[in-house]
Amino acid sequence: MNTFLEEYEREQAFEELGNTIPKGSRNSTMSRIGARIIKRYGDTHQAWELFYQEAGKCSPPLEDQELETIWESCRKFFKKLSSTPGYIPPEAFNGTDTVLWETPIPFDEFVLPTFPVEALPPAVRDYVQAVAETTQTSADMAAVASLAILSICLQGKYRIWGKPDWSEPLNTYCVIVLPPAERKSAVISLMTAPLEEYEQEVNNAMDAQIIESQMKKAVLEKERRMLEDKVSKGKAEASELSDKAKEISAFQETQPLKLFVDDVTAEKLASVLAENHSKAAIVSAEGGIFDILNGIYTKNVNIDVFLKGHSGDTIRVDRIGRASESILHPTLTMLLAVQPEVLNGLMTNGTFRGRGLTARFLYAMPKSSLGDRSFYTKPITEPIKTEYAKLIRSMLELDSREEPIQLSDEATAILEQLFRDTESRFRTDLAEISDWAGKYVGAVLRIAGLLHATQHHGFLDFTEVSRQTMENAVRIGEYFLEHAKAAYSLMGADPVNKQSEYLLSAIQREQVVQFSRRDAMRMCRQFKTADSIQPVLNRLCEYGYIAPKPTEPVLGVGRRPSEVFLTNPILLAS
Repeated sequence: MNTFLEEYEREQAFEELGNTIPKGSRNSTMSRIGARIIKRYGDTHQAWELFYQEAGKCSPPLEDQELETIWESCRKFFKKLSSTPGYIPPEAFNGTDTVLWETPIPFDEFVLPTFPVEALPPAVRDYVQAVAETTQTSADMAAVASLAILSICLQGKYRIWGKPDWSEPLNTYCVIVLPPAERKSAVISLMTAPLEEYEQEVNNAMDAQIIESQMKKAVLEKERRMLEDKVSKGKAEASELSDKAKEISAFQETQPLKLFVDDVTAEKLASVLAENHSKAAIVSAEGGIFDILNGIYTKNVNIDVFLKGHSGDTIRVDRIGRASESILHPTLTMLLAVQPEVLNGLMTNGTFRGRGLTARFLYAMPKSSLGDRSFYTKPITEPIKTEYAKLIRSMLELDSREEPIQLSDEATAILEQLFRDTESRFRTDLAEISDWAGKYVGAVLRIAGLLHATQHHGFLDFTEVSRQTMENAVRIGEYFLEHAKAAYSLMGADPVNKQSEYLLSAIQREQVVQFSRRDAMRMCRQFKTADSIQPVLNRLCEYGYIAPKPTEPVLGVGRRPSEVFLTNPILLAS
């Protein structure tokens, strides 16, 4: 009987996949499968064998190193799960001849993939790993930050073309979500250090030029005022005003280099973009920018600059008492490291999601390192630090010409397949984050551009994005996809989880041992049709709260009986 049920559950798990785990969902699917297996069989050799057996369904196969990383995450998840109050071990909990029950997965617990650090360019990869070691933090944090740093260096200098009528700039919006005391500021500081050093060096060299420019501007303004007074008194010709106006208009004030700012208002950000040749970046380990966006300091917050700064649409600003600003093709990069409650303000703001701001961020929710950190750590070696700084400097010194990056035929084929795979998932696992998923393929293309330009800047005219680079971009994209799902779900942006919790509370309140779909609709009147409640039932089955009641196969013709669900006994005992 147990064998039959085991086979039944496996058939259910792969019903939609056709016993094949396709590219684009391999990491997430194997993470879920691993979580189910290790919950049922514990951290045992049998569980490990079953996990690798299921991995054989990946097409194409995942690399052994990636499978080991996923399994290690499952082991950490099981260690945390087995230490929670009320946990029942597999050998005791599965002692039933009806259903092989599992300990349910809490809705705020996720088995998330780790960042594929090996997909980064060598100098960046080595520095990321060194930062993670010296700060005793997850490599995810430094790796995600590195993409934003590369964006700051390359935005406005290159544009990647997916096909003749579609291109993407190389700027990104990255947000790292971690609770307090996770050394977010330390990691951000180490990753941005070469930017700050370069900025200070350039401004020191330009100091006299900047002061001279400010003095000349002051002189021109004084001459303008004096000329206006003379013309008004008839002591100067109007034509002199015209000449002075042309002189002032042609004057370009020398501005100090400003590679990134911290918390900034939307109005000030527009000015920063105008002063920095349509390029700007926000880097913050506090997330105060979300307070500003939420209207903490003013009721009238204009988020257009943040929307257009990502897409590159022209920004036009007209304000009373100030000169109009027209910013052509702006490129804005954001790197934010925030606490979960800060992100909640972004996710729950209907305007932000409705206008697409939440969909523009690449979310990362690294594993906490608290409790596992060492006092004695290996510092970043000088060669690793030097190579990273040299790479950053070489990219910052590039001219801003927005040169095109082209894909090889192999890279194009991979991008096309990713597009087709993503389109097929909008009615299934991507339905609840369709706004974010709608920008997913474009985000992967941007990442491919960053990887390619980092490795080949200076001679891009002779190179195209290779198959390997595009595959690396897809792997990084898969990481962000799974973390986006978790971020949306954790912050209440996933309505299926909220509906699932509502149905669970009704099941516990009425102590329902088994029920049909119709019974569930009776308990929760908000569901009017079978189609509306089915995603909730699927989610509860996936997380182990309920399970389809096994039935013998129906022989012959006749109406198939309605599906019945069993409630996990642990819910009724709590």
